[in-house]
Amino acid sequence: MPEAIVKNRRIYYEIHGQGYPLVLIRGLGSNADHWYAQLPALAAHFRVIVFDNRGIGRSSDPGGDFSIRNMADDTVGLLDALAIPQAHVLGVSMGGMIAQCIALDHPGRVRGLVLVVSHCGGAHQVRPSAEIARLVGEMVTVGSPESRIKALPAFFDPETLKTNLVCAQTYAAVSLKYPADAQILTRQFKAIQEFDVYDRLPAIQSPTLVVASTGDVLIPPGNSDILAARIPHARLVAIPGGGHQILVEQPEACNRAVVDFLTTLASPA
Repeated sequence: MPEAIVKNRRIYYEIHGQGYPLVLIRGLGSNADHWYAQLPALAAHFRVIVFDNRGIGRSSDPGGDFSIRNMADDTVGLLDALAIPQAHVLGVSMGGMIAQCIALDHPGRVRGLVLVVSHCGGAHQVRPSAEIARLVGEMVTVGSPESRIKALPAFFDPETLKTNLVCAQTYAAVSLKYPADAQILTRQFKAIQEFDVYDRLPAIQSPTLVVASTGDVLIPPGNSDILAARIPHARLVAIPGGGHQILVEQPEACNRAVVDFLTTLASPA
């Protein structure tokens, strides 16, 4: 099992494909295995690094509170351990927040930045409805199978749940292999709530693609509008036909947008 030691902690990782490095960062409660809908397409073009965030899946738990910034430092530490000086960085949801911190705190490490269904945090974010927030809050604090099922409408488009239920079932089956317990979810959720880089976004130097899901009720697409407006020269792509889990609901469209954007960026000499 491939592991890197980052500040005396174990970080589980996998590498797929060859070419310029692309590190993928997951969101709340998910792990490296959840990139199943992206890996075949992205590994055909890049050397793709996937990993489990601290306390998730096969990575160790350092204890204490989590922050988006220290999870960003974990990611940079993993790149250091793999002797990767610079990479493309793609983050989804909370992973997009981690990616923003990497681009801001370690600008030389990020060649191309991709932010999928993410937000800038703080008072400027576009928040979900009270009902969606309640469902996700119960899923985090209770962590039971029943609370996860009740929260499905926060993550998947209603049409997906009606006509393509296997999409949600596949995602759930992957989640059950290394389920995040309520304590870890609570600490991740707290890190998300404390995150705020709105004022710093104009300092991002990396070419940036912002990917929105038009049907996302958890992180509404207005958040992507904010990111694209605040990050210099960012490109915005809005993908229909899914909810917050657009990466598995519409993988072909998402993968094509990512590949088309990143392959336009010349690798540094």
